[in-house]
Amino acid sequence: MKKILSICAAMCITAPAWAQAPSAPSSTLPVRRITLFTSGVSYTERGGVVEGDATVPLLFRTPQINDILKSLVLIDRKGQVQPATYAAHDPVSHTLQSFAVDVTQNMTQQELLNHLRGTRVTVEAANRPALTGQIVGVETRQVLGADGKPTAAAFLNLFGDNTGLMSVRLDTETTVRLLDPQLNKEFHDALTTLASGTDEQRRQVTLHFAGQGRREVRVGYVTEAPLWKMSYRLLIGGSDPDKPGSPYLQGWAMVENTSDDDWQNVRLSLVSGRPISFIQDLYQPLYLPRPIVGPDVVASPYPQTHDGSLLGTNGQIAGGGGAFGGGGFGGGRGGTASRNRSSADVNAPGGAMGPKGDMGSAVEAGTTDSAAVDYLRESVKAQAAGQKAGELFQYNINVPISLARRQSALIPVVAQDVEAEKVSLYNADSDARYPLNAVRLHNTTALHLKGGSVTLFDGGIYAGDARMEDIPPKDTRLLSYAVDLAVEGERQTPKVTTVETGLSLKRRLLLISRRERIETTYTFKSKADTPRTVLVEHPFDANYSLIAPLKPAERTPALYRFAVALAPGKSETLKVTAERPQVESLALLDGDMDRIVSFTKRKEISPQLLAALQDILTRRRHVGQLQAQAAARDTDIQAISADQERIRKNMMALDKDSALYKRYVGELDAQETKIDLLRQEAVRLRAQAETAAHEFSAYLDTLTIE
Repeated sequence: MKKILSICAAMCITAPAWAQAPSAPSSTLPVRRITLFTSGVSYTERGGVVEGDATVPLLFRTPQINDILKSLVLIDRKGQVQPATYAAHDPVSHTLQSFAVDVTQNMTQQELLNHLRGTRVTVEAANRPALTGQIVGVETRQVLGADGKPTAAAFLNLFGDNTGLMSVRLDTETTVRLLDPQLNKEFHDALTTLASGTDEQRRQVTLHFAGQGRREVRVGYVTEAPLWKMSYRLLIGGSDPDKPGSPYLQGWAMVENTSDDDWQNVRLSLVSGRPISFIQDLYQPLYLPRPIVGPDVVASPYPQTHDGSLLGTNGQIAGGGGAFGGGGFGGGRGGTASRNRSSADVNAPGGAMGPKGDMGSAVEAGTTDSAAVDYLRESVKAQAAGQKAGELFQYNINVPISLARRQSALIPVVAQDVEAEKVSLYNADSDARYPLNAVRLHNTTALHLKGGSVTLFDGGIYAGDARMEDIPPKDTRLLSYAVDLAVEGERQTPKVTTVETGLSLKRRLLLISRRERIETTYTFKSKADTPRTVLVEHPFDANYSLIAPLKPAERTPALYRFAVALAPGKSETLKVTAERPQVESLALLDGDMDRIVSFTKRKEISPQLLAALQDILTRRRHVGQLQAQAAARDTDIQAISADQERIRKNMMALDKDSALYKRYVGELDAQETKIDLLRQEAVRLRAQAETAAHEFSAYLDTLTIE
């Protein structure tokens, strides 16, 4: 390709003015607003001033073009938006074949001129007049070089209108100009297309606006972007046990500018939600449609997150004496702190930084004093305002953001007091011995708290990390952040018992009702010097009804949660009892007779049911006896037939006039008479059995006894 470009430069084959590349843009549109979504896309809005008929080129990465074509929004309030243009995505080799001048091959100057045979050109060279004619071809001749030795040289043969056939030596000072404007343009466009094929990473989209005067235009589009993330800092308690502070939550949004533009005073919005977004191949010419839809990405469940309750708790857990015990966040476990601290509280004596003043001097042996905690509260102000955005929730950053390309930022969007309760969360399936230190966070803010990591500080020191799922306003979530070694727990093997609760008859079935009961015992022992509230997670099964305790503190789709108040140094037991009904059916028409007989011997059976079962047994025995008698007749017939076979074999060896032979004839005659009688009896007995069975079946169809 470089060789072809050098040939073009040497030949000075130029295009007319109207066929040149587009002129400089009429205006530029800087980035004004960015909206980041948790579905992996961003909405970028550009804005600026244009004048008259304007063109605005925008450069995008090639993979972004599909999103641009799918989502581009153009606004010109006082003008008219014209069609946007962009280069087709045909392969370069395919596009080059459409031009009159073939530049797909890396041709020499001689090969290119031979390819243009018949074309009218003007050949210019230094110190000689210009020659005009049609290209006949290029040939190589031997000429004397500057050193007097023979050398090869290329000559262009032309046919002039009045001069006839001419030969012009081609050297570095020779210029060949195409006289056909259309062919000249085709050559220029082919080379431009060839050059554009060298950059497969960028594509230009040119916007066109028609109008008069200066006016504001805006452009918006969706592109792929990194997920914006949240991390939180939750302060519970204070360093002074006698002066516990309100739980305080900071939320920091992490955003990355991976675009090709620097953000200068950009208005930034962060949207929490999961709008459906996909990639559809609109840029590639649809010789074959090839849509692309990406799969959902589901985060790893480790570390643990905990589902919210399906029961309305209004921010508190029932059980264990109501809310979680007593005491504040300083020395005791539990307690609900919900008061909001005013600026006057913070600036009151003892609430400021004091003589030491700075954070470094306030840190000692890994702890911070109360002044440092207050300083942390006052140092960070939320830089976002939350609002509903359709079905989503949006954080609007209230200060312009400047962020260079390939840089990231950590922006405070939440900074206020919340309600929180400390518990010990026990789940035997996760850890059979120790519960987890946890906080039940009640979202008393007006914000939709997006899920993310949470770093907890308890009493001024680092307490652990937790993962939090999304928390809508007024909702609650449990955050577990450490192992509570001060409490030991045990879940005993569940005890399963089955109790029969009743018998009933329904049509052809005997229904035996039972109740399966599962009793699970939890035992906890405290080694702490402060009260604990243990929140016990027990599996929830929709097939079982909860018997004891009567009501759980919380219930999630998969778990019950029960609150157990645990005094210092004491032990407590929780028994969870659940049961489910079971019904076994026994067929009365052909079921086990012995089992039916066993039910008639029970003392608790009702007289009506006992009479019905005895009647059923009598009818079944009668049918059985008739069937047995008919079968006995068949057996007798088979025995007689076998004896007849024996007699016939013996008769074959006897003289027909002998006395024994005549005796056998008499026996066979008597047996045949008996077989006829037996067959008649078998038919009669079977008919009686069928009648009795039909009557028995009809009787069962009408039989219902509860």
